Amino acid sequence: MNQHMLLEPGLNGAFVRDSFGALPAAAAAAIATAVATPIATRLVEQPSSQATLAGRRLAVKDVFDVKGLRAGAGNPAWAAEQPIATSTAFAVQTLLEHGAQWVGKTVTDELTYSLAGINIHYGTPSNPAHPQRIPGGSSSGSAVAVAAGHADIGLGTDCGGSIRLPASYCGIWGIRPTHGRIASNGCFTLAHSFDTVGWFARDGALLTDVFNVLAHSNTQALPERVMLCLPDDLITLLHVRARATCATVFDTLSHHFEVSLLTSASLAPETWAHGFRVLQAAEIAQQHGAWALRHLDSFGADIRARLQAAVNVSNEQVQVAQRVRTDAIRTLARIFDEPDTYIVMPTLPWIAPLIGASGAEVDEVRVRAQQMLCIAGLAGLPQVNLPWTSFDDAPLGLSVIGARGNDEGVLATARAVHDALACPVDMCSSA
Repeated sequence: MNQHMLLEPGLNGAFVRDSFGALPAAAAAAIATAVATPIATRLVEQPSSQATLAGRRLAVKDVFDVKGLRAGAGNPAWAAEQPIATSTAFAVQTLLEHGAQWVGKTVTDELTYSLAGINIHYGTPSNPAHPQRIPGGSSSGSAVAVAAGHADIGLGTDCGGSIRLPASYCGIWGIRPTHGRIASNGCFTLAHSFDTVGWFARDGALLTDVFNVLAHSNTQALPERVMLCLPDDLITLLHVRARATCATVFDTLSHHFEVSLLTSASLAPETWAHGFRVLQAAEIAQQHGAWALRHLDSFGADIRARLQAAVNVSNEQVQVAQRVRTDAIRTLARIFDEPDTYIVMPTLPWIAPLIGASGAEVDEVRVRAQQMLCIAGLAGLPQVNLPWTSFDDAPLGLSVIGARGNDEGVLATARAVHDALACPVDMCSSA
Protein backbone atom coordinates (compact mmCIF):
# COMPACT_ATOMS: atom_id res chain seq x y z
CA MET A 1 0.00 0.00 0.00
CA ASN A 2 1.24 3.50 -0.86
CA GLN A 3 2.83 5.24 2.12
CA HIS A 4 0.93 8.46 1.36
CA MET A 5 -2.37 6.57 1.78
CA LEU A 6 -1.33 5.34 5.23
CA LEU A 7 0.15 8.52 6.73
CA GLU A 8 -1.42 11.79 7.79
CA PRO A 9 0.56 14.43 5.83
CA GLY A 10 3.11 16.51 7.72
CA LEU A 11 3.33 16.33 11.53
CA ASN A 12 6.81 14.79 11.37
CA GLY A 13 5.33 11.65 9.82
CA ALA A 14 4.14 10.58 13.26
CA PHE A 15 0.44 9.90 12.65
CA VAL A 16 -1.47 7.35 10.61
CA ARG A 17 -4.28 8.73 8.49
CA ASP A 18 -7.00 6.44 9.90
CA SER A 19 -9.24 8.56 12.18
CA PHE A 20 -6.77 11.41 12.58
CA GLY A 21 -8.29 14.42 14.33
CA ALA A 22 -11.55 12.84 15.46
CA LEU A 23 -12.61 9.72 17.30
CA PRO A 24 -15.00 7.40 15.45
CA ALA A 25 -18.59 8.19 16.40
CA ALA A 26 -18.97 4.90 18.28
CA ALA A 27 -15.92 5.57 20.46
CA ALA A 28 -16.86 9.20 21.10
CA ALA A 29 -20.36 8.18 22.17
CA ALA A 30 -18.98 5.57 24.57
CA ILE A 31 -16.69 8.16 26.17
CA ALA A 32 -19.52 10.65 26.53
CA THR A 33 -21.73 8.02 28.18
CA ALA A 34 -18.98 7.00 30.59
CA VAL A 35 -18.24 10.59 31.60
CA ALA A 36 -21.94 11.25 32.19
CA THR A 37 -22.27 8.22 34.47
CA PRO A 38 -22.52 9.29 38.14
CA ILE A 39 -19.24 8.90 39.99
CA ALA A 40 -20.88 6.78 42.70
CA THR A 41 -21.56 4.04 40.17
CA ARG A 42 -17.96 4.04 38.99
CA LEU A 43 -14.87 4.35 41.14
CA VAL A 44 -14.76 6.08 44.51
CA GLU A 45 -12.89 9.23 43.55
CA GLN A 46 -13.20 12.99 43.67
CA PRO A 47 -15.37 14.38 40.86
CA SER A 48 -12.63 16.82 39.92
CA SER A 49 -10.34 13.89 39.09
CA GLN A 50 -12.36 13.33 35.92
CA ALA A 51 -10.80 16.53 34.57
CA THR A 52 -7.21 15.75 35.61
CA LEU A 53 -6.07 15.72 31.98
CA ALA A 54 -8.49 18.33 30.64
CA GLY A 55 -7.25 19.77 27.37
CA ARG A 56 -4.20 17.52 27.17
CA ARG A 57 -3.81 16.21 23.62
CA LEU A 58 -3.47 12.44 23.32
CA ALA A 59 -1.62 10.49 20.63
CA VAL A 60 -2.09 6.70 20.68
CA LYS A 61 0.23 4.06 19.24
CA ASP A 62 -1.56 2.02 16.59
CA VAL A 63 -1.64 -1.12 18.74
CA PHE A 64 -4.52 -0.10 21.02
CA ASP A 65 -8.12 -0.94 20.27
CA VAL A 66 -10.33 2.06 19.59
CA LYS A 67 -14.02 1.31 19.09
CA GLY A 68 -14.81 1.51 15.39
CA LEU A 69 -11.18 1.17 14.20
CA ARG A 70 -8.69 -1.57 13.39
CA ALA A 71 -5.37 -1.72 15.23
CA GLY A 72 -2.81 -1.89 12.42
CA ALA A 73 0.36 -2.73 14.42
CA GLY A 74 2.55 -1.21 11.72
CA ASN A 75 1.91 -3.89 9.08
CA PRO A 76 -0.82 -3.54 6.41
CA ALA A 77 -1.18 -7.32 6.02
CA TRP A 78 -1.82 -7.64 9.75
CA ALA A 79 -4.22 -4.69 9.73
CA ALA A 80 -6.25 -6.19 6.87
CA GLU A 81 -7.00 -9.30 8.92
CA GLN A 82 -8.01 -7.52 12.14
CA PRO A 83 -11.67 -7.06 13.09
CA ILE A 84 -13.02 -3.61 13.78
CA ALA A 85 -12.77 -3.08 17.53
CA THR A 86 -16.05 -3.26 19.45
CA SER A 87 -14.59 -1.55 22.52
CA THR A 88 -11.77 0.81 23.40
CA ALA A 89 -8.62 -0.28 25.25
CA PHE A 90 -8.59 0.43 28.97
CA ALA A 91 -5.69 2.89 28.83
CA VAL A 92 -7.16 4.92 25.96
CA GLN A 93 -10.67 4.92 27.42
CA THR A 94 -9.45 5.97 30.86
CA LEU A 95 -7.33 8.86 29.61
CA LEU A 96 -10.17 10.18 27.46
CA GLU A 97 -12.61 9.88 30.35
CA HIS A 98 -10.26 12.05 32.41
CA GLY A 99 -10.28 14.86 29.91
CA ALA A 100 -7.54 14.01 27.40
CA GLN A 101 -8.35 15.13 23.84
CA TRP A 102 -7.94 12.68 20.98
CA VAL A 103 -5.43 13.65 18.26
CA GLY A 104 -4.88 10.39 16.42
CA LYS A 105 -3.12 7.06 16.10
CA THR A 106 0.64 6.99 15.67
CA VAL A 107 3.14 5.03 13.63
CA THR A 108 4.72 1.92 15.13
CA ASP A 109 7.38 -0.51 13.95
CA GLU A 110 5.98 -3.72 12.45
CA LEU A 111 4.31 -5.81 15.16
CA THR A 112 6.39 -3.62 17.54
CA TYR A 113 9.40 -5.93 16.96
CA SER A 114 12.10 -3.28 16.60
CA LEU A 115 13.86 -0.46 18.42
CA ALA A 116 14.76 1.57 15.32
CA GLY A 117 11.59 3.48 14.43
CA ILE A 118 12.01 2.53 10.76
CA ASN A 119 8.97 1.09 8.96
CA ILE A 120 9.08 0.17 5.27
CA HIS A 121 5.33 0.79 4.93
CA TYR A 122 4.95 4.03 6.90
CA GLY A 123 8.44 5.47 6.71
CA THR A 124 10.54 6.85 9.55
CA PRO A 125 8.98 9.59 11.71
CA SER A 126 11.25 12.63 11.83
CA ASN A 127 13.03 13.04 15.16
CA PRO A 128 12.38 16.66 16.23
CA ALA A 129 15.47 16.65 18.46
CA HIS A 130 17.76 15.78 15.54
CA PRO A 131 16.08 15.19 12.15
CA GLN A 132 19.17 13.49 10.73
CA ARG A 133 18.92 10.72 13.32
CA ILE A 134 16.39 7.90 13.82
CA PRO A 135 13.66 8.45 16.43
CA GLY A 136 13.83 4.96 17.92
CA GLY A 137 10.98 2.47 18.07
CA SER A 138 8.66 0.77 18.29
CA SER A 139 6.64 3.62 19.85
CA SER A 140 8.32 6.02 17.42
CA GLY A 141 5.21 7.92 16.32
CA SER A 142 4.02 8.65 19.87
CA ALA A 143 7.49 9.81 20.94
CA VAL A 144 7.87 12.08 17.92
CA ALA A 145 4.35 13.48 18.33
CA VAL A 146 5.16 14.55 21.90
CA ALA A 147 8.67 15.79 21.16
CA ALA A 148 7.40 17.89 18.25
CA GLY A 149 4.53 19.36 20.29
CA HIS A 150 1.76 17.73 18.24
CA ALA A 151 0.51 15.98 21.41
CA ASP A 152 1.02 16.32 25.15
CA ILE A 153 0.66 12.62 26.00
CA GLY A 154 1.98 9.87 23.78
CA LEU A 155 0.58 6.45 24.67
CA GLY A 156 2.72 3.50 23.66
CA THR A 157 4.03 0.12 24.73
CA ASP A 158 7.39 -1.11 25.99
CA CYS A 159 8.52 -4.70 25.56
CA GLY A 160 12.27 -4.46 25.11
CA GLY A 161 12.67 -0.71 25.43
CA SER A 162 10.13 0.78 23.04
CA ILE A 163 9.27 3.64 25.40
CA ARG A 164 12.62 4.21 27.08
CA LEU A 165 14.80 4.20 23.96
CA PRO A 166 12.76 6.64 21.82
CA ALA A 167 12.30 8.87 24.89
CA SER A 168 16.08 9.07 25.17
CA TYR A 169 16.60 9.60 21.43
CA CYS A 170 13.92 12.34 21.28
CA GLY A 171 14.83 14.10 24.53
CA ILE A 172 11.54 13.63 26.41
CA TRP A 173 10.15 11.86 29.48
CA GLY A 174 8.99 8.26 29.21
CA ILE A 175 7.91 5.51 31.60
CA ARG A 176 7.84 1.75 31.54
CA PRO A 177 5.70 0.90 34.60
CA THR A 178 6.03 -2.24 36.70
CA HIS A 179 4.97 -5.17 34.53
CA GLY A 180 1.22 -5.65 35.03
CA ARG A 181 0.71 -2.43 37.00
CA ILE A 182 -1.32 -0.85 34.19
CA ALA A 183 -4.04 -3.01 32.60
CA SER A 184 -3.23 -3.85 28.99
CA ASN A 185 -6.76 -4.90 28.00
CA GLY A 186 -7.37 -4.14 24.34
CA CYS A 187 -3.70 -3.81 23.42
CA PHE A 188 -1.61 -5.83 20.96
CA THR A 189 0.92 -8.02 22.78
CA LEU A 190 4.30 -8.91 21.31
CA ALA A 191 5.73 -10.95 24.18
CA HIS A 192 3.30 -11.40 27.06
CA SER A 193 5.70 -11.56 30.03
CA PHE A 194 7.51 -8.39 28.95
CA ASP A 195 4.95 -6.05 27.35
CA THR A 196 3.80 -3.04 29.33
CA VAL A 197 1.65 -0.02 28.58
CA GLY A 198 3.84 3.10 28.74
CA TRP A 199 3.72 6.75 27.73
CA PHE A 200 5.66 9.93 26.94
CA ALA A 201 5.36 13.54 28.07
CA ARG A 202 7.48 16.67 27.84
CA ASP A 203 7.59 17.13 31.63
CA GLY A 204 7.68 14.91 34.69
CA ALA A 205 4.54 16.38 36.25
CA LEU A 206 2.32 15.30 33.36
CA LEU A 207 4.04 11.91 33.18
CA THR A 208 3.05 11.48 36.84
CA ASP A 209 -0.51 12.74 36.30
CA VAL A 210 -1.04 10.09 33.63
CA PHE A 211 0.27 7.39 35.96
CA ASN A 212 -2.04 8.53 38.75
CA VAL A 213 -5.02 8.33 36.39
CA LEU A 214 -4.19 4.91 34.94
CA ALA A 215 -3.07 3.32 38.22
CA HIS A 216 -5.70 5.07 40.39
CA SER A 217 -2.81 6.30 42.51
CA ASN A 218 -1.61 9.53 44.12
CA THR A 219 1.56 11.55 43.81
CA GLN A 220 4.17 10.41 46.32
CA ALA A 221 6.38 12.84 48.25
CA LEU A 222 10.09 12.08 48.25
CA PRO A 223 11.35 10.76 51.61
CA GLU A 224 14.23 12.52 53.34
CA ARG A 225 16.64 9.68 52.66
CA VAL A 226 17.04 8.35 49.12
CA MET A 227 19.91 6.13 47.98
CA LEU A 228 21.00 6.33 44.33
CA CYS A 229 23.12 3.48 42.95
CA LEU A 230 25.20 3.64 39.77
CA PRO A 231 26.07 0.20 38.35
CA ASP A 232 29.76 0.00 37.50
CA ASP A 233 28.99 -2.83 35.05
CA LEU A 234 27.10 -0.42 32.81
CA ILE A 235 29.72 2.32 32.66
CA THR A 236 31.89 0.24 30.34
CA LEU A 237 28.98 0.00 27.88
CA LEU A 238 28.86 3.78 27.45
CA HIS A 239 30.48 5.73 24.65
CA VAL A 240 33.69 7.24 26.02
CA ARG A 241 32.24 10.77 25.91
CA ALA A 242 29.15 9.67 27.83
CA ARG A 243 31.31 8.07 30.52
CA ALA A 244 32.97 11.36 31.39
CA THR A 245 29.64 13.18 31.62
CA CYS A 246 28.17 10.38 33.70
CA ALA A 247 30.94 10.78 36.30
CA THR A 248 30.19 14.50 36.56
CA VAL A 249 26.47 13.87 37.00
CA PHE A 250 27.00 11.37 39.77
CA ASP A 251 29.20 13.87 41.58
CA THR A 252 26.45 16.50 41.28
CA LEU A 253 23.81 14.10 42.59
CA SER A 254 25.97 13.28 45.61
CA HIS A 255 25.24 16.80 46.89
CA HIS A 256 21.50 16.03 46.98
CA PHE A 257 21.21 12.29 47.67
CA GLU A 258 23.07 9.42 49.25
CA VAL A 259 25.00 7.71 46.46
CA SER A 260 26.66 4.35 46.00
CA LEU A 261 28.57 2.59 43.25
CA LEU A 262 27.46 -0.96 42.55
CA THR A 263 30.78 -2.73 42.15
CA SER A 264 31.84 -4.57 39.04
CA ALA A 265 30.11 -7.94 38.49
CA SER A 266 27.07 -6.86 40.54
CA LEU A 267 25.06 -7.20 37.34
CA ALA A 268 25.52 -9.36 34.24
CA PRO A 269 24.22 -7.19 31.37
CA GLU A 270 25.55 -9.29 28.47
CA THR A 271 24.21 -12.56 29.89
CA TRP A 272 20.92 -10.93 30.88
CA ALA A 273 20.44 -9.36 27.44
CA HIS A 274 20.97 -12.71 25.73
CA GLY A 275 18.46 -14.33 28.09
CA PHE A 276 15.98 -11.56 27.40
CA ARG A 277 16.29 -11.99 23.62
CA VAL A 278 15.73 -15.75 23.86
CA LEU A 279 12.66 -15.49 26.10
CA GLN A 280 11.18 -12.63 24.09
CA ALA A 281 11.69 -14.52 20.82
CA ALA A 282 10.11 -17.69 22.24
CA GLU A 283 7.01 -15.79 23.35
CA ILE A 284 6.75 -14.02 20.00
CA ALA A 285 6.99 -17.33 18.17
CA GLN A 286 4.35 -18.82 20.43
CA GLN A 287 1.84 -16.05 19.72
CA HIS A 288 2.69 -14.83 16.24
CA GLY A 289 5.07 -17.33 14.66
CA ALA A 290 2.54 -19.20 12.52
CA TRP A 291 0.99 -16.00 11.17
CA ALA A 292 4.39 -14.40 10.56
CA LEU A 293 5.68 -17.36 8.57
CA ARG A 294 2.65 -17.14 6.28
CA HIS A 295 3.26 -13.43 5.70
CA LEU A 296 7.05 -13.10 5.74
CA ASP A 297 7.06 -11.17 2.47
CA SER A 298 5.04 -8.40 4.12
CA PHE A 299 7.85 -7.49 6.55
CA GLY A 300 10.96 -5.39 6.23
CA ALA A 301 14.18 -7.40 5.97
CA ASP A 302 15.34 -6.80 9.54
CA ILE A 303 12.07 -7.81 11.19
CA ARG A 304 11.61 -10.72 8.79
CA ALA A 305 15.00 -12.10 9.84
CA ARG A 306 14.15 -11.60 13.52
CA LEU A 307 10.85 -13.47 13.16
CA GLN A 308 12.52 -16.34 11.29
CA ALA A 309 15.09 -16.64 14.06
CA ALA A 310 12.37 -16.52 16.75
CA VAL A 311 10.60 -19.65 15.50
CA ASN A 312 13.86 -21.59 15.75
CA VAL A 313 14.43 -20.97 19.47
CA SER A 314 14.65 -24.35 21.23
CA ASN A 315 13.11 -25.46 24.51
CA GLU A 316 16.61 -26.01 25.87
CA GLN A 317 17.53 -22.40 25.12
CA VAL A 318 14.38 -21.21 26.87
CA GLN A 319 15.13 -23.26 29.98
CA VAL A 320 18.62 -21.76 30.25
CA ALA A 321 17.23 -18.27 29.70
CA GLN A 322 14.61 -18.78 32.40
CA ARG A 323 17.38 -19.53 34.89
CA VAL A 324 19.13 -16.34 33.79
CA ARG A 325 15.93 -14.42 34.38
CA THR A 326 15.53 -15.90 37.85
CA ASP A 327 19.09 -14.90 38.70
CA ALA A 328 18.49 -11.35 37.44
CA ILE A 329 15.32 -11.02 39.51
CA ARG A 330 17.11 -12.22 42.67
CA THR A 331 20.11 -9.95 42.08
CA LEU A 332 17.98 -6.86 41.57
CA ALA A 333 15.72 -7.70 44.51
CA ARG A 334 18.78 -7.67 46.78
CA ILE A 335 19.74 -4.21 45.52
CA PHE A 336 16.27 -2.85 46.25
CA ASP A 337 15.91 -4.69 49.56
CA GLU A 338 16.82 -1.46 51.34
CA PRO A 339 13.82 0.92 51.13
CA ASP A 340 14.03 4.03 48.94
CA THR A 341 16.95 2.68 46.92
CA TYR A 342 17.09 3.33 43.18
CA ILE A 343 19.41 2.65 40.26
CA VAL A 344 20.39 5.76 38.30
CA MET A 345 22.05 5.23 34.92
CA PRO A 346 22.22 6.59 31.39
CA THR A 347 19.28 5.03 29.57
CA LEU A 348 21.42 3.99 26.60
CA PRO A 349 25.09 3.69 25.67
CA TRP A 350 24.92 6.57 23.19
CA ILE A 351 22.81 8.88 21.05
CA ALA A 352 20.60 7.80 18.12
CA PRO A 353 22.28 6.50 14.95
CA LEU A 354 22.09 8.64 11.84
CA ILE A 355 19.37 7.91 9.30
CA GLY A 356 20.95 5.88 6.53
CA ALA A 357 23.24 3.98 8.87
CA SER A 358 23.74 0.42 7.68
CA GLY A 359 21.48 -2.31 8.91
CA ALA A 360 24.46 -3.91 10.61
CA GLU A 361 25.24 -0.68 12.48
CA VAL A 362 21.64 -0.21 13.63
CA ASP A 363 21.51 -3.83 14.77
CA GLU A 364 24.81 -3.46 16.65
CA VAL A 365 23.41 -0.41 18.46
CA ARG A 366 20.27 -2.41 19.27
CA VAL A 367 22.28 -5.25 20.82
CA ARG A 368 24.35 -2.88 22.99
CA ALA A 369 21.26 -0.93 24.03
CA GLN A 370 19.54 -4.14 25.10
CA GLN A 371 22.27 -4.74 27.69
CA MET A 372 21.01 -1.64 29.50
CA LEU A 373 17.31 -1.94 28.68
CA CYS A 374 17.02 -5.61 29.71
CA ILE A 375 17.51 -4.81 33.42
CA ALA A 376 13.99 -3.51 33.98
CA GLY A 377 12.55 -5.80 31.31
CA LEU A 378 13.75 -9.10 32.77
CA ALA A 379 12.63 -8.29 36.30
CA GLY A 380 9.45 -6.39 35.40
CA LEU A 381 10.68 -3.22 37.14
CA PRO A 382 9.50 0.37 36.71
CA GLN A 383 11.87 2.69 34.83
CA VAL A 384 11.58 6.36 33.96
CA ASN A 385 13.68 8.10 31.29
CA LEU A 386 14.25 11.79 31.90
CA PRO A 387 15.94 14.35 29.65
CA TRP A 388 19.60 14.65 30.61
CA THR A 389 22.22 15.88 28.14
CA SER A 390 23.22 15.96 24.49
CA PHE A 391 26.19 15.13 22.30
CA ASP A 392 26.57 16.48 18.77
CA ASP A 393 23.18 18.21 19.32
CA ALA A 394 21.46 14.85 19.89
CA PRO A 395 19.84 13.92 23.25
CA LEU A 396 20.78 11.16 25.64
CA GLY A 397 18.49 10.34 28.56
CA LEU A 398 19.09 9.38 32.17
CA SER A 399 17.02 6.68 33.88
CA VAL A 400 15.77 5.84 37.35
CA ILE A 401 14.84 2.20 38.10
CA GLY A 402 13.18 1.05 41.31
CA ALA A 403 11.75 -1.97 43.04
CA ARG A 404 8.82 -3.83 41.54
CA GLY A 405 5.60 -1.96 42.34
CA ASN A 406 7.37 1.22 43.45
CA ASP A 407 6.40 3.24 40.39
CA GLU A 408 5.36 6.18 42.56
CA GLY A 409 8.81 6.31 44.15
CA VAL A 410 10.55 6.03 40.78
CA LEU A 411 8.52 8.94 39.40
CA ALA A 412 9.18 11.12 42.45
CA THR A 413 12.89 10.31 42.40
CA ALA A 414 13.23 10.92 38.67
CA ARG A 415 11.66 14.35 39.06
CA ALA A 416 13.96 15.13 42.00
CA VAL A 417 17.01 13.99 40.02
CA HIS A 418 15.96 16.17 37.09
CA ASP A 419 15.53 19.18 39.40
CA ALA A 420 18.90 18.55 41.06
CA LEU A 421 20.72 18.43 37.74
CA ALA A 422 18.97 21.60 36.58
CA CYS A 423 19.95 23.47 39.73
CA PRO A 424 23.63 24.29 40.39
CA VAL A 425 24.78 23.23 43.84
CA ASP A 426 25.49 26.77 45.06
CA MET A 427 22.07 28.01 43.99
CA CYS A 428 20.26 25.04 45.51
CA SER A 429 22.09 25.36 48.81
CA SER A 430 21.27 29.06 49.09
CA ALA A 431 17.63 28.71 48.09
